[in-house]
Amino acid sequence: MTPATHVVKTLNFLIRRKLLASIVLLGVARSITLGAAAATKVGTPRKILVFGGSGQLGSQIVRALLAAGHDVTVFIRPTSDRSRLANLTVHYVEGDVTVEADVRRAMQATRFDVVIDALGRSGANVSFFAVSGTHIAKWAAATGVRQLILHSSVGTGQSKDAYPSERYVAMRALFAAKETGENAVIGSGVTYTIIRNAVLRDPPDDVPERARLVNDQHVYGSVSRRGLARLTASCIDEPSCRNEIFHAIDDTLPVLR
Repeated sequence: MTPATHVVKTLNFLIRRKLLASIVLLGVARSITLGAAAATKVGTPRKILVFGGSGQLGSQIVRALLAAGHDVTVFIRPTSDRSRLANLTVHYVEGDVTVEADVRRAMQATRFDVVIDALGRSGANVSFFAVSGTHIAKWAAATGVRQLILHSSVGTGQSKDAYPSERYVAMRALFAAKETGENAVIGSGVTYTIIRNAVLRDPPDDVPERARLVNDQHVYGSVSRRGLARLTASCIDEPSCRNEIFHAIDDTLPVLR
């Protein structure tokens, strides 16, 4: 082997090793979690519209947003129970999220910075989530919304394998509808954050929560609504949440499969 050949081989080896190290580092970066430390950050107050804000999860999100200093509007059906939002300083806009004209009117009434979809409706036709997600994503894009946060379910999209196989068939139609909603958000052109959950819990308020977001779509776990609300608020204007799909988990909570 000539000296020149030896130098070339050495350089090629070093280049390959550096490339491999870069790939490994990239893999590590993709597994970074967003946990409790990120939730205490209070940034610029934003005008935020919350769909599903009167529900169990949505009302917790509203409280977390208000605690962070944001101006919150709740999109609500005229017949919805508002008791979870009693004594809170929020604005209301009434309508039916399955009626596109109602969604358009609500989102054109004020220039919202952020829209959060925390809709959940037990017993609803599963197509509800496809229709509502599509309407919200369309008008978020049309009205210049800066960030769109969607709460979805583990079992949707690439997380299919994370969901218990013995129950997947019964949930398939629901997950397909939610995937339609997710795809509408992703394709809207608006900066998005999708947060999936598997098992929602409500431990007593004096029980510390350790909820965190991970971008491993094979993770299945429990999370409290209180922790999920905190994480939602922490994603407002957070660079690490931009155009990401997360699973929310709390390793301190038991998992029911």
